Amino acid sequence: MIGLTSLFDIARSALTTSQQALAVTGHNVANVNTPGYSRQEAVLTERPPLNSQPGMAGTGVRATAIRRYTDQFVNRQLTTVQQNLGRLTVSREELFRLQNLFGDSNNQGIAARLNDFFRGVQDVSTNPGELAARSVLLANARQLASGVNQAASDLATARQSLNLQVQQTVAEINSLSNQIAELNGKIVMAEVAGQNANDLRDQRELALNELATRVDITTVESGTGALTVFAARGQVLVEGATVRQLNAVEDPENDGLFSIGYSTGGTRPLSIDALISNGRLRSLLDVRDTTVRDLEASFDRLAATLANAVNIIHRQGYGLDGSTGLNVFGPPAVTTRPVTANQGAAAIGGGAITANSLLTFHDYEIRFSSATAYSIVDVTTGATIRGNYTGTAITALSADNPLSLVTGTNDTLTVSVDGVASGTITLAGAVSPGLSYTSGAALAQEVQAKINADAALQAAGKTVAVTYDTTTSRLVITSNNTTTASAVDVTGGTARASLGLTGGTATAASGTYTSPATLAFDGLSVTLTGAPAAGDRFEVDAYSHAARDLAVTLTNPASVATSSTRTGIPGNNANLLSLVALQHRQFASLNNGTLNDAYRTAAAGLGVAAQTADREQEAQAILKDQIDTLRAQVSGVSIDEELVNLIKFQRGFEAASRLVRITDEMFQTLLSIKP
Repeated sequence: MIGLTSLFDIARSALTTSQQALAVTGHNVANVNTPGYSRQEAVLTERPPLNSQPGMAGTGVRATAIRRYTDQFVNRQLTTVQQNLGRLTVSREELFRLQNLFGDSNNQGIAARLNDFFRGVQDVSTNPGELAARSVLLANARQLASGVNQAASDLATARQSLNLQVQQTVAEINSLSNQIAELNGKIVMAEVAGQNANDLRDQRELALNELATRVDITTVESGTGALTVFAARGQVLVEGATVRQLNAVEDPENDGLFSIGYSTGGTRPLSIDALISNGRLRSLLDVRDTTVRDLEASFDRLAATLANAVNIIHRQGYGLDGSTGLNVFGPPAVTTRPVTANQGAAAIGGGAITANSLLTFHDYEIRFSSATAYSIVDVTTGATIRGNYTGTAITALSADNPLSLVTGTNDTLTVSVDGVASGTITLAGAVSPGLSYTSGAALAQEVQAKINADAALQAAGKTVAVTYDTTTSRLVITSNNTTTASAVDVTGGTARASLGLTGGTATAASGTYTSPATLAFDGLSVTLTGAPAAGDRFEVDAYSHAARDLAVTLTNPASVATSSTRTGIPGNNANLLSLVALQHRQFASLNNGTLNDAYRTAAAGLGVAAQTADREQEAQAILKDQIDTLRAQVSGVSIDEELVNLIKFQRGFEAASRLVRITDEMFQTLLSIKP
């Protein structure tokens, strides 16, 4: 039977439950602007009834749970879009920042400096005897070099800045991972005890989305409520309360910049750079190691091509002071480096330029398949190089200093091309005093024609290309075969000494290595010493840091070589006209573009990438807004709805209070009845 005490119990349950519901509603109102907060609701149910007459009687109300309104599908979509936004936001910001390096909008970029330089060359060619125009030319050359130097410096600074951001982002990832692991522990502890860890789950969801902006992640929730977080295509980052820290590790193969290390229990962390596919970290690595490095390579190739082409022509001319053989810019230099992972004891020297006219400014690798077997590969094209023979320097040929080939004295050669021996090759000579060659190009053409006319070589289908390099005064004989058997050697003949082909270097595309070995290819040479191991690689190029090091070495305006002959001073301007033509010349090292084309291509490529990132980032921002709207419909707090709930639960509390007073009055009535 339900008595007055039961009414008190019902009233008490109503008061307590209304108070709890009001507290939950107040919590919603208080967190209406809290990022990541999900609306909560007190779940009310009847208390178990009691058996009574004429039927079961109710015992009041209770709050069985505090429900958290959330949609896991929407939350997963939000995590994914956060990853994309993290990546695209960094790309957009950094690419637009890099665009400022070009400075073409205010006519201060390298394109303007190039135009000024060639305008100065044109002015000197018009007035070859005027010192003032020569001084302006050298000043323009120094401004061009300074502009290229500044671009290289800015790119190096940008790369270091991105590198520091990589380190900072790794630290932020570790901090968020620790936060998620700590929340995992609290959530498990609360929910095992039968509590609803709603606020803790909101905090973990918020930390998870913050983590997603930095690196790509996937998650799996266990039955206890703990979350396992995988990053970079399956690497465990957080497992329950355990965290696997990421490390920013200096990578010697990448100029000492930071690589992302993941501990696998070994002595050295595993680099997971290639496994990271999204988030801020992916974009930082891409911009640092691809965009900026490609720009650096573009500027280096531009600078090396400019300096080399200008110097080759300028060295052939004569200045007002009679000087010749002088460079305008510092010449290119060979850069060599062993791959850090090499296991052998072989070392590579600094290298030298042997034929400036043959430089391609490509990237090369010398690869060892065993301790004694090497091959040389043009990494830029993927092709095996053509084997060649690089002679030693001879005295530069000119009308003042011809080279004579005397019949029966110094007019024969024997060569080997791709393993096929020639017969005796007789060059075009004459009886004493001989046939004079005043041009290295003419001499090279004669040597090439006679070698290719040899019957034994023709029968085997073997041909060569012969080049005379005016900068180093060398003859270079190159096989036209591009297979690994490609090789050229000069084996005999009476003309070897006068042509510089006695002590030259014969290099095959692949062959047997014996320490020490000097390998000459595509206008450069390197020397290897020591014992390599199978799989060892050595990288070689002739353009690295050319933009950083570009400098004008010609200081005397009178030494600007305008004339093509010594006797043509001062009115002859033929040599400088060749320099003028460089402005419109297409270079294989610049993808068959001009100097200005190469610069504009780099600038346009960066601009297109920046605009693309801007559009994609804007699209992802719109998508995020849409997902935020969807989430708000499920998890967001509505002030109007909460105000209605406040009034509803307030009225319930007031009614329960009224029930207490009425029950009390009934007790008082009973107590006032006298026996």
